[in-house]
Amino acid sequence: KVYISFHDEQWGVPVDDDKEAFAGFDPEIVAKMGDKEINEISSNKAIMLVESRIVREYGSFSSFMWGYVNHQPQINKYKYPRNVPLRTPKAEAISKDLLKRGFRFVGPVIVYSFMQAAGLTIDHLIGCFRHKECVALAERPWRHI
Repeated sequence: KVYISFHDEQWGVPVDDDKEAFAGFDPEIVAKMGDKEINEISSNKAIMLVESRIVREYGSFSSFMWGYVNHQPQINKYKYPRNVPLRTPKAEAISKDLLKRGFRFVGPVIVYSFMQAAGLTIDHLIGCFRHKECVALAERPWRHI
């Protein structure tokens, strides 16, 4: 149910606000987190230090990431799941940059998964009802901060 809801409502929708992914991207663990766990994560000084460097240079983590796609979602038109890549050259470049900046656990597959989830790339299959909806959201006039 959680996966279906995520797919049907959030995955591939372009977002431009800074959000922190944690708990290995496991939605069941994240959903069960209480205020204590969230406060511990948000007060993690190592995370804050790395993020603050990017914020100083780019204004936000969102600006940093969206800059890699020229602030415009990549719209793909895959027909079959086998055509959807696990990683791309762009994800590899972002991964290398993040690692250089002190991030950990940000290999190109994780980065590409993030790009898909945050709508930097639209990878819903063309036969999926969400493809047209996400493309419409990606093509709308919007100003990235």
